[in-house]
Amino acid sequence: MITQFLFKSTMTICRSCQQRLTNSLIFLHQQQLQRRNISTLLSTTSFSSLRFLSKSTKTNKKYQPISYGPKSKRPIIEIYHKMTVKALAQAMNINVDHVYDCLIHIKNGDQYSSDNQEIDDFNVIVEVIHLCGGKHRLVPSPFANEKKKSLTNVVKFIRTPMPPKEKLIPRPPVITIMGHVDHGKTSLLDALRDSNIVSGEFGGITQHIGAFIVPVSKTMTVTFIDTPGHLAFAEMRARGAQVTDIVVLVVAADDGVMPQTLESISHANRAKVPIVVAINKIDKADSNINRTETMLAQHGLQLESIGGDIVGVPISALKNINIDKLLESILAVAELQQLHGDPNGPVEGTILESKHEETTPENNEFNNNQRKGNLATILVQRGVVKKGTILLAGQSVARVRALYNERGIQIERATLSMPVQISGWKTLPNAGDEVFEIESENLANRIAAQRRAEELAKKMEVDSVAVTQKHEEHLLKYRAELQRRRELGIVFRKRDKGSGQHIEDKEEKLRYSILIKTDVYGTLEALTNIINMYNDTRCPLDVIDASVGQVNDDDIEAAQLFNATIYAFNTNISQTIAADASRAHVPIRTFNVIYHMLNDIKDELTKRIPSTEEDIQTGSADVLQTFDITDRNKKIPVAGCRVTDGVFEKK
Repeated sequence: MITQFLFKSTMTICRSCQQRLTNSLIFLHQQQLQRRNISTLLSTTSFSSLRFLSKSTKTNKKYQPISYGPKSKRPIIEIYHKMTVKALAQAMNINVDHVYDCLIHIKNGDQYSSDNQEIDDFNVIVEVIHLCGGKHRLVPSPFANEKKKSLTNVVKFIRTPMPPKEKLIPRPPVITIMGHVDHGKTSLLDALRDSNIVSGEFGGITQHIGAFIVPVSKTMTVTFIDTPGHLAFAEMRARGAQVTDIVVLVVAADDGVMPQTLESISHANRAKVPIVVAINKIDKADSNINRTETMLAQHGLQLESIGGDIVGVPISALKNINIDKLLESILAVAELQQLHGDPNGPVEGTILESKHEETTPENNEFNNNQRKGNLATILVQRGVVKKGTILLAGQSVARVRALYNERGIQIERATLSMPVQISGWKTLPNAGDEVFEIESENLANRIAAQRRAEELAKKMEVDSVAVTQKHEEHLLKYRAELQRRRELGIVFRKRDKGSGQHIEDKEEKLRYSILIKTDVYGTLEALTNIINMYNDTRCPLDVIDASVGQVNDDDIEAAQLFNATIYAFNTNISQTIAADASRAHVPIRTFNVIYHMLNDIKDELTKRIPSTEEDIQTGSADVLQTFDITDRNKKIPVAGCRVTDGVFEKK
């Protein structure tokens, strides 16, 4: 019928209309055939089977995790600063010509044209690796040890060999007094030099290295070095043991051996210096000399009184008992050592302490305008220090402008084994640095500049390696987290607007920032060593700056910028600085005793650490039976218990 209709229609309509009509009729024919097939299926299939088929045709919309292709692995090339072109090619395992081809296409890369030429621009090295399809990892230079040796050679060049023994002269012994805090070290020095130092010390403890000359006869003197016994001053005690000839170990007869006593013994043994034991406070009612001797023997110090070879003298520094016997024992041990020195050679010594002092009406007790600026106390170990001597200590240079003895009196010269305070330093030297006399100030400045440059390069290299390691650690954590999210099908995470600022404010509230100013370098070193031991992540402690000297305008500006508290130890705060700090809302806290300052920092950190909820068990019971009771038409489960421990209270 359709064919007949098509044949008749061709006589009356145009070709285009005929084509459209043909397509429509074909579509209708296909629909008619589809209906016939469905009818046949309904006649041969049950209703339940049809329902099952309809269900089975539904698509399962179970979520599939996002799948990614394998990430391309690029080779990791280990590089270091100032690599040569040849070394870079060897690290990448390619031809040198290939490196030159890459350098042509890199900015500032065309200036390197020799195989042994150092590539001083680190970015050029990185670009070469990236062009070759690799990744880089920064490592320490293999030539770092050679650079260190070159610095040692410079120091050896400065040090003049010692003359023959026949040209040396006897020198005064250097005695270091060590021991636990509050065992009477400074009181012993008072008894030896007939002074009263203890009354002038804040908190009754020594907080600096004190060096004194004690005359024992008309022709002989002894240099005593007093070291702090507090836990924070371990570095000072170590320095005292390194520059001494004999260690006098003070042990209280009532306390016995304590932690800093053991540490002092360790320092003396490490420095290989003899020990003389002074058992102090024998005048106290609870003193026990025998118990103290036994405790010392348990730690390797066998005194002569119990059959050993260590000299031990029971004394009372407060009552001046047996002080003369102790001094005789010290001189006897010093005589056995046959101490000699070179009085005519170039100056050598060790920095005991350093500080920055401003000339103010409060501290200018000698009315001497030269007593200001950078000051360093050195122990002369060779030669004679005079005005105009050029000295080099670490990276600091000085033309000696003035010399002061332990009483603050200006002197003309300092000889062997003599402690002296020197002014004229351009920068503040570090305690423990070796001191050398240099021929000219120009040469000293060049050596100091070389040391600063090498230390800076070494620090930059170490910092770069640390930064690279941190970056790799963060990258590994990021990749692990990213992989976890991919496996869970997490494509993105919604973020609340403003939540970032809230988190940042919370972290800022928990963080405690401080700025430290001290009077001397040794105290600064002790404080920073103790503070660096703090590692509680709940409230980070940031030391934005730590330096020697009085608080100035720059310190206030830095503290205001970082919202920090200024801690001034043993330094004067002028009225102008106090007013500026008040206007800037910068708190300044002053202390004269080190453990008072540490306790204050500890209290501030404790205030900021958020409190944590803790469940405390007050009792326990056994459940015997459970049942339900009805209260106001509601069933409430009840447990019958027998209390076995503690108390159950109704709340």
